[in-house]
Amino acid sequence: MSLVEKNLTVAAPIEKVWAALTDPALITEWMLDEDVRVDLRVGGQYRFFDGETSGQFTIIQAPTLLEYTWRQRSWPFEWADSRVRWELESEGSGTQIRLLHDNFPNEDERAGHDEGWDLYWLGPMCDWLEEN
Repeated sequence: MSLVEKNLTVAAPIEKVWAALTDPALITEWMLDEDVRVDLRVGGQYRFFDGETSGQFTIIQAPTLLEYTWRQRSWPFEWADSRVRWELESEGSGTQIRLLHDNFPNEDERAGHDEGWDLYWLGPMCDWLEEN
């Protein structure tokens, strides 16, 4: 099974990082996406990137663990959803972030998401967290 794993530390408290991952108003702010939807409960749905990405929350343990299914609108119906897992840990005045994204349908999707996480999610979110 192919996997994307990202480990980084951001200069922001864990509660702020959690909020940036789960509060639709804050996600809208750092993602610059006016159509963010988040129903933060196990079984609740979300959608990001103008509806290009959607899924369902499977684990919510604020403020340390968040897991959800992930599906691109462009994926064929027969492809299974992939899985995203965020593990957060306080580290001094900052937060250690571990992102795991697995169960990709193929290597091309894994490689594209590996780069995409940095460009479209982690970079903008961490910049926003450190500036606000």
